[in-house]
Amino acid sequence: MCNTHFPPESITDNDDNTQREQQLSYKQMKKSCDEYFYLPARSEHRGVGGIFFDDLDATENTLDFVRDVAEGWMPSWLPIVEKRGKMEYGDEERHWQCLRRGRYLEFNLLYDRGVKFGLANANPRVEGVMVSAPPQIAFDYNHVPKEGSEEERLIKILKSPIDWVK
Repeated sequence: MCNTHFPPESITDNDDNTQREQQLSYKQMKKSCDEYFYLPARSEHRGVGGIFFDDLDATENTLDFVRDVAEGWMPSWLPIVEKRGKMEYGDEERHWQCLRRGRYLEFNLLYDRGVKFGLANANPRVEGVMVSAPPQIAFDYNHVPKEGSEEERLIKILKSPIDWVK
């Protein structure tokens, strides 16, 4: 998928790209992801990276791209699950997971344009929005991770995203 849809030249600054090529540019989709999934009140991004392509033109090329993203998901995700699936964790790690899930809900309720649209209708779908929330979340007032912890490392990345392709 990467070489087909994100050839090396699409990752560089190339003013000669057509609008269609720019739409399928990794650099543009990464930028869109970083800009959209952002919690301005916290100066924090919602995740460690990704691509966002919500507004692509409906073309055969786009359909091929979306299909390839979908088909590439499991082969890229399963090795992570296999590596980390049996890692032990305790109450602290579970609480951290719930805090991150709280950030997900915070983003959805305050900033997500789909949720805003759904709630602004004459017949708002409140249940549909709330059912999409994680079953367990947590919020701690002014939570600061322990210095040197993996949680602190993650927060640094969320505050200053990394271009993982470089």
